[in-house]
Amino acid sequence: MFLDNILQIKNLDKGRMLASIEALADQCREAWKDLAGVSVPREYSQVKNIVVAGMGGWALGAYIIRALYGNEMKISLEIANDYHLPAYVNKDTLVVLSSYSGSTEETLSCLVEAKKKNAKILVMTTGKDLAEFKKDKKLPGYLFTPHFNPCNSPRMGLGYSLFGSLILFGKIGFIKFSEFEAQKAIKIAEKYNRELGVYKKITDNRAKQLAEKLKDKIPFYFSASHLAGNIHTAANQLNENAKVFAYWALLPEINHHLMEGLLFPAAIKKDLILVFLESTSDEPKIRKRFALTREVAKKRGVEAVSYMLQEKTPLGQSFELLVLGSYVSFYLAMLYDLDPTPIPMVDWFKKNM
Repeated sequence: MFLDNILQIKNLDKGRMLASIEALADQCREAWKDLAGVSVPREYSQVKNIVVAGMGGWALGAYIIRALYGNEMKISLEIANDYHLPAYVNKDTLVVLSSYSGSTEETLSCLVEAKKKNAKILVMTTGKDLAEFKKDKKLPGYLFTPHFNPCNSPRMGLGYSLFGSLILFGKIGFIKFSEFEAQKAIKIAEKYNRELGVYKKITDNRAKQLAEKLKDKIPFYFSASHLAGNIHTAANQLNENAKVFAYWALLPEINHHLMEGLLFPAAIKKDLILVFLESTSDEPKIRKRFALTREVAKKRGVEAVSYMLQEKTPLGQSFELLVLGSYVSFYLAMLYDLDPTPIPMVDWFKKNM
Protein backbone atom coordinates (compact mmCIF):
# COMPACT_ATOMS: atom_id res chain seq x y z
CA MET A 1 0.00 0.00 0.00
CA PHE A 2 1.34 3.45 -0.92
CA LEU A 3 0.36 5.02 2.43
CA ASP A 4 2.56 2.46 4.18
CA ASN A 5 5.60 3.35 2.08
CA ILE A 6 7.50 5.70 4.39
CA LEU A 7 10.30 6.46 1.94
CA GLN A 8 7.84 7.38 -0.82
CA ILE A 9 5.85 9.61 1.53
CA LYS A 10 8.93 11.47 2.77
CA ASN A 11 10.15 11.98 -0.80
CA LEU A 12 6.83 13.58 -1.70
CA ASP A 13 6.58 15.62 1.52
CA LYS A 14 9.29 18.09 0.54
CA GLY A 15 7.82 20.87 2.70
CA ARG A 16 8.10 18.69 5.85
CA MET A 17 4.45 18.90 6.84
CA LEU A 18 4.56 15.45 8.37
CA ALA A 19 7.15 16.63 10.89
CA SER A 20 4.84 19.50 11.90
CA ILE A 21 1.88 17.15 12.37
CA GLU A 22 3.99 14.79 14.46
CA ALA A 23 5.13 17.73 16.61
CA LEU A 24 1.67 18.89 17.76
CA ALA A 25 2.28 17.71 21.32
CA ASP A 26 5.71 19.39 21.29
CA GLN A 27 4.13 22.65 20.13
CA CYS A 28 1.65 22.48 23.01
CA ARG A 29 4.37 21.60 25.50
CA GLU A 30 6.52 24.50 24.29
CA ALA A 31 3.58 26.91 24.60
CA TRP A 32 2.97 25.75 28.17
CA LYS A 33 6.63 26.29 29.04
CA ASP A 34 6.82 29.68 27.27
CA LEU A 35 3.75 31.04 29.05
CA ALA A 36 4.44 29.60 32.51
CA GLY A 37 5.66 32.92 33.90
CA VAL A 38 3.54 35.25 31.80
CA SER A 39 0.95 37.35 33.62
CA VAL A 40 -2.05 39.24 32.30
CA PRO A 41 -3.26 42.57 33.77
CA ARG A 42 -6.08 42.11 36.26
CA GLU A 43 -8.37 44.50 34.40
CA TYR A 44 -8.46 42.09 31.45
CA SER A 45 -10.64 39.77 33.52
CA GLN A 46 -13.28 42.52 33.76
CA VAL A 47 -14.00 42.77 30.02
CA LYS A 48 -17.55 42.18 28.79
CA ASN A 49 -16.75 40.49 25.48
CA ILE A 50 -13.87 39.05 23.47
CA VAL A 51 -13.08 39.43 19.78
CA VAL A 52 -10.33 37.40 18.16
CA ALA A 53 -9.07 39.03 14.97
CA GLY A 54 -7.41 36.39 12.82
CA MET A 55 -7.47 34.90 9.35
CA GLY A 56 -7.23 31.38 7.97
CA GLY A 57 -5.24 28.97 10.09
CA TRP A 58 -4.54 31.57 12.73
CA ALA A 59 -8.22 31.92 13.63
CA LEU A 60 -8.82 28.19 14.02
CA GLY A 61 -7.74 28.02 17.67
CA ALA A 62 -10.39 30.59 18.57
CA TYR A 63 -13.07 28.59 16.74
CA ILE A 64 -12.10 25.46 18.66
CA ILE A 65 -12.18 27.26 22.02
CA ARG A 66 -15.52 28.93 21.31
CA ALA A 67 -17.12 25.59 20.46
CA LEU A 68 -15.55 23.72 23.38
CA TYR A 69 -16.16 26.31 26.09
CA GLY A 70 -19.07 28.30 24.70
CA ASN A 71 -21.50 26.86 27.25
CA GLU A 72 -19.13 27.64 30.14
CA MET A 73 -17.84 31.10 29.30
CA LYS A 74 -19.69 33.96 30.97
CA ILE A 75 -18.97 36.41 28.15
CA SER A 76 -19.23 36.12 24.38
CA LEU A 77 -16.34 35.22 22.09
CA GLU A 78 -16.51 36.35 18.48
CA ILE A 79 -14.05 35.84 15.63
CA ALA A 80 -13.40 38.68 13.19
CA ASN A 81 -12.27 37.33 9.79
CA ASP A 82 -12.29 40.73 8.15
CA TYR A 83 -10.69 44.17 8.00
CA HIS A 84 -13.09 45.47 10.65
CA LEU A 85 -14.05 44.81 14.23
CA PRO A 86 -17.69 44.66 15.36
CA ALA A 87 -19.26 48.05 16.12
CA TYR A 88 -19.76 47.18 19.80
CA VAL A 89 -16.00 46.94 20.50
CA ASN A 90 -14.99 49.47 23.17
CA LYS A 91 -12.85 49.84 26.30
CA ASP A 92 -14.64 46.87 27.84
CA THR A 93 -13.67 44.54 24.98
CA LEU A 94 -10.62 42.30 24.79
CA VAL A 95 -9.32 42.17 21.23
CA VAL A 96 -6.94 39.29 20.56
CA LEU A 97 -4.76 40.05 17.53
CA SER A 98 -3.77 36.69 16.13
CA SER A 99 -1.34 36.44 13.20
CA TYR A 100 1.37 33.84 12.71
CA SER A 101 3.46 36.13 10.52
CA GLY A 102 2.59 39.30 12.39
CA SER A 103 1.82 41.10 9.15
CA THR A 104 -1.60 39.81 8.06
CA GLU A 105 -3.25 42.88 6.54
CA GLU A 106 -6.77 42.22 7.83
CA THR A 107 -5.46 41.71 11.38
CA LEU A 108 -3.37 44.88 11.20
CA SER A 109 -6.48 46.77 10.08
CA CYS A 110 -8.26 45.46 13.18
CA LEU A 111 -5.29 46.63 15.27
CA VAL A 112 -5.85 50.20 14.08
CA GLU A 113 -9.54 50.00 15.00
CA ALA A 114 -8.83 48.38 18.37
CA LYS A 115 -6.57 51.30 19.30
CA LYS A 116 -9.17 53.85 18.19
CA LYS A 117 -11.82 52.12 20.27
CA ASN A 118 -9.53 51.92 23.33
CA ALA A 119 -10.04 48.17 23.54
CA LYS A 120 -7.80 46.03 25.70
CA ILE A 121 -5.39 44.17 23.45
CA LEU A 122 -3.67 40.82 23.62
CA VAL A 123 -1.21 39.76 20.88
CA MET A 124 -0.31 36.31 19.54
CA THR A 125 2.38 36.21 16.84
CA THR A 126 5.87 35.17 15.81
CA GLY A 127 7.13 38.59 14.76
CA LYS A 128 7.04 41.58 12.39
CA ASP A 129 4.44 44.36 12.87
CA LEU A 130 2.47 42.77 15.69
CA ALA A 131 5.61 41.81 17.59
CA GLU A 132 6.94 45.36 17.36
CA PHE A 133 3.59 46.75 18.53
CA LYS A 134 3.47 44.29 21.44
CA LYS A 135 6.99 45.20 22.57
CA ASP A 136 6.48 48.94 22.11
CA LYS A 137 3.24 49.02 24.13
CA LYS A 138 4.34 46.31 26.58
CA LEU A 139 1.19 44.32 25.86
CA PRO A 140 0.42 40.84 27.19
CA GLY A 141 0.19 37.88 24.85
CA TYR A 142 2.36 35.25 23.26
CA LEU A 143 5.36 36.16 21.13
CA PHE A 144 6.98 32.88 20.21
CA THR A 145 9.50 31.12 18.02
CA PRO A 146 7.87 28.06 16.36
CA HIS A 147 10.67 25.55 16.91
CA PHE A 148 8.30 22.63 16.32
CA ASN A 149 6.68 23.71 13.06
CA PRO A 150 9.29 22.78 10.44
CA CYS A 151 6.93 23.27 7.48
CA ASN A 152 6.35 26.83 8.78
CA SER A 153 2.72 26.83 7.64
CA PRO A 154 0.48 28.81 10.03
CA ARG A 155 -2.26 26.18 9.75
CA MET A 156 0.12 23.51 11.05
CA GLY A 157 1.30 25.59 14.01
CA LEU A 158 -2.07 25.18 15.68
CA GLY A 159 -0.52 23.85 18.87
CA TYR A 160 0.90 27.31 19.50
CA SER A 161 -2.26 29.31 18.79
CA LEU A 162 -4.72 26.88 20.39
CA PHE A 163 -2.67 26.06 23.46
CA GLY A 164 -1.47 29.64 23.77
CA SER A 165 -5.07 30.86 23.78
CA LEU A 166 -6.19 28.15 26.20
CA ILE A 167 -3.41 29.06 28.63
CA LEU A 168 -3.94 32.83 28.43
CA PHE A 169 -7.73 32.53 28.68
CA GLY A 170 -7.21 30.27 31.68
CA LYS A 171 -4.92 32.83 33.33
CA ILE A 172 -7.47 35.58 32.77
CA GLY A 173 -10.23 33.40 34.19
CA PHE A 174 -12.41 33.00 31.09
CA ILE A 175 -12.11 29.20 31.14
CA LYS A 176 -10.80 26.45 33.39
CA PHE A 177 -7.53 25.22 31.91
CA SER A 178 -5.11 24.01 34.55
CA GLU A 179 -1.88 22.06 34.27
CA PHE A 180 -3.95 18.88 34.67
CA GLU A 181 -6.05 19.66 31.57
CA ALA A 182 -2.97 20.77 29.66
CA GLN A 183 -0.99 17.61 30.36
CA LYS A 184 -3.97 15.41 29.55
CA ALA A 185 -4.45 17.15 26.20
CA ILE A 186 -0.75 16.68 25.38
CA LYS A 187 -0.93 12.97 26.21
CA ILE A 188 -3.99 12.57 24.00
CA ALA A 189 -2.18 14.27 21.11
CA GLU A 190 0.75 11.88 21.60
CA LYS A 191 -1.56 8.87 21.79
CA TYR A 192 -3.27 9.57 18.48
CA ASN A 193 -0.02 10.52 16.82
CA ARG A 194 1.08 6.94 17.53
CA GLU A 195 -2.24 5.42 16.44
CA LEU A 196 -2.69 7.46 13.26
CA GLY A 197 0.90 8.22 12.26
CA VAL A 198 2.76 7.02 9.18
CA TYR A 199 4.40 4.06 10.91
CA LYS A 200 1.03 2.49 11.76
CA LYS A 201 -0.01 0.22 8.88
CA ILE A 202 -3.18 0.99 6.96
CA THR A 203 -4.87 -2.17 8.26
CA ASP A 204 -4.78 -0.65 11.76
CA ASN A 205 -4.78 3.05 10.88
CA ARG A 206 -8.17 4.71 10.72
CA ALA A 207 -6.79 7.99 9.37
CA LYS A 208 -5.26 6.23 6.37
CA GLN A 209 -8.46 4.26 5.83
CA LEU A 210 -10.58 7.42 5.92
CA ALA A 211 -8.25 9.22 3.51
CA GLU A 212 -8.65 6.39 1.01
CA LYS A 213 -12.43 6.69 1.26
CA LEU A 214 -12.23 10.44 0.60
CA LYS A 215 -10.12 10.14 -2.54
CA ASP A 216 -11.95 11.43 -5.64
CA LYS A 217 -14.84 12.59 -3.44
CA ILE A 218 -16.16 15.90 -2.09
CA PRO A 219 -15.86 15.48 1.71
CA PHE A 220 -18.41 17.05 4.04
CA TYR A 221 -17.67 16.77 7.77
CA PHE A 222 -20.47 16.64 10.35
CA SER A 223 -20.31 16.72 14.15
CA ALA A 224 -22.10 17.85 17.28
CA SER A 225 -21.69 21.53 18.19
CA HIS A 226 -18.85 21.14 20.72
CA LEU A 227 -16.59 20.00 17.85
CA ALA A 228 -17.57 22.80 15.46
CA GLY A 229 -14.12 24.38 15.63
CA ASN A 230 -12.47 21.04 14.99
CA ILE A 231 -14.41 20.13 11.86
CA HIS A 232 -13.92 23.71 10.63
CA THR A 233 -10.19 23.10 11.10
CA ALA A 234 -10.31 19.67 9.44
CA ALA A 235 -12.14 21.04 6.40
CA ASN A 236 -9.68 23.95 6.09
CA GLN A 237 -6.81 21.47 6.15
CA LEU A 238 -8.43 19.43 3.39
CA ASN A 239 -8.71 22.62 1.33
CA GLU A 240 -5.11 23.71 1.83
CA ASN A 241 -3.22 20.45 2.28
CA ALA A 242 -5.06 18.08 -0.07
CA LYS A 243 -6.33 20.84 -2.41
CA VAL A 244 -9.87 19.41 -2.38
CA PHE A 245 -13.26 21.09 -2.10
CA ALA A 246 -14.51 20.30 1.40
CA TYR A 247 -16.79 21.83 3.98
CA TRP A 248 -18.54 21.16 7.28
CA ALA A 249 -21.86 21.48 9.12
CA LEU A 250 -23.38 20.74 12.53
CA LEU A 251 -26.13 18.62 13.99
CA PRO A 252 -28.89 19.44 14.85
CA GLU A 253 -28.90 22.49 12.54
CA ILE A 254 -28.56 20.52 9.29
CA ASN A 255 -31.67 18.50 10.11
CA HIS A 256 -33.73 21.62 9.53
CA HIS A 257 -32.62 22.31 5.95
CA LEU A 258 -29.49 20.71 4.47
CA MET A 259 -30.94 17.21 4.06
CA GLU A 260 -33.33 18.51 1.42
CA GLY A 261 -30.31 19.64 -0.60
CA LEU A 262 -29.16 16.10 -1.39
CA LEU A 263 -31.48 15.65 -4.37
CA PHE A 264 -30.06 17.97 -7.02
CA PRO A 265 -27.93 18.18 -9.03
CA ALA A 266 -28.21 14.41 -9.44
CA ALA A 267 -24.60 14.13 -10.64
CA ILE A 268 -23.21 15.26 -7.28
CA LYS A 269 -24.40 12.08 -5.56
CA LYS A 270 -21.54 10.03 -6.97
CA ASP A 271 -18.97 12.61 -5.85
CA LEU A 272 -20.21 13.57 -2.38
CA ILE A 273 -19.23 11.77 0.81
CA LEU A 274 -20.64 12.66 4.23
CA VAL A 275 -18.32 12.00 7.18
CA PHE A 276 -20.09 11.75 10.55
CA LEU A 277 -17.73 12.28 13.49
CA GLU A 278 -19.59 10.66 16.35
CA SER A 279 -19.07 9.60 19.93
CA THR A 280 -20.82 7.27 22.33
CA SER A 281 -20.75 10.18 24.79
CA ASP A 282 -22.90 12.36 22.53
CA GLU A 283 -26.22 13.10 24.20
CA PRO A 284 -29.02 10.67 23.20
CA LYS A 285 -30.86 13.17 20.98
CA ILE A 286 -27.70 13.85 18.97
CA ARG A 287 -26.97 10.13 18.60
CA LYS A 288 -30.47 9.59 17.27
CA ARG A 289 -30.01 12.50 14.84
CA PHE A 290 -26.79 10.96 13.52
CA ALA A 291 -28.59 7.66 12.90
CA LEU A 292 -31.54 9.30 11.16
CA THR A 293 -29.29 11.54 9.07
CA ARG A 294 -27.41 8.47 7.84
CA GLU A 295 -30.77 7.03 6.81
CA VAL A 296 -31.57 10.20 4.87
CA ALA A 297 -28.23 9.95 3.04
CA LYS A 298 -29.00 6.31 2.19
CA LYS A 299 -32.45 7.24 0.87
CA ARG A 300 -30.88 9.88 -1.37
CA GLY A 301 -28.11 7.60 -2.59
CA VAL A 302 -25.30 9.63 -1.03
CA GLU A 303 -22.33 7.82 0.50
CA ALA A 304 -21.92 8.35 4.24
CA VAL A 305 -19.32 7.03 6.66
CA SER A 306 -19.16 7.22 10.44
CA TYR A 307 -16.02 7.73 12.47
CA MET A 308 -16.44 6.95 16.15
CA LEU A 309 -14.22 9.08 18.36
CA GLN A 310 -12.65 7.15 21.23
CA GLU A 311 -12.21 9.91 23.83
CA LYS A 312 -15.06 10.58 26.25
CA THR A 313 -14.52 14.21 27.25
CA PRO A 314 -15.05 17.22 24.96
CA LEU A 315 -11.41 18.33 25.38
CA GLY A 316 -10.16 14.82 24.69
CA GLN A 317 -12.32 14.50 21.58
CA SER A 318 -11.11 17.88 20.39
CA PHE A 319 -7.45 16.84 20.51
CA GLU A 320 -8.20 13.41 19.07
CA LEU A 321 -9.97 15.06 16.15
CA LEU A 322 -7.23 17.65 15.77
CA VAL A 323 -4.72 14.87 15.14
CA LEU A 324 -7.10 12.88 12.96
CA GLY A 325 -7.99 15.82 10.71
CA SER A 326 -4.34 16.72 10.18
CA TYR A 327 -3.36 13.20 9.22
CA VAL A 328 -6.35 12.64 6.94
CA SER A 329 -5.56 15.82 4.99
CA PHE A 330 -1.89 14.79 4.77
CA TYR A 331 -2.64 11.25 3.60
CA LEU A 332 -5.14 12.50 1.05
CA ALA A 333 -2.48 14.83 -0.35
CA MET A 334 -0.18 11.81 -0.66
CA LEU A 335 -2.88 9.91 -2.55
CA TYR A 336 -3.17 12.85 -4.93
CA ASP A 337 0.63 12.84 -5.39
CA LEU A 338 0.98 16.31 -3.83
CA ASP A 339 3.43 18.01 -1.53
CA PRO A 340 0.83 19.36 0.95
CA THR A 341 2.76 22.39 2.18
CA PRO A 342 2.73 24.78 -0.82
CA ILE A 343 -0.43 26.88 -1.29
CA PRO A 344 0.17 28.41 -4.73
CA MET A 345 -3.28 29.94 -5.22
CA VAL A 346 -3.32 31.61 -1.80
CA ASP A 347 0.20 32.91 -2.40
CA TRP A 348 -0.75 34.18 -5.86
CA PHE A 349 -3.80 35.92 -4.42
CA LYS A 350 -1.83 37.66 -1.68
CA LYS A 351 0.81 38.78 -4.16
CA ASN A 352 -1.84 40.37 -6.40
CA MET A 353 -3.81 42.11 -3.65
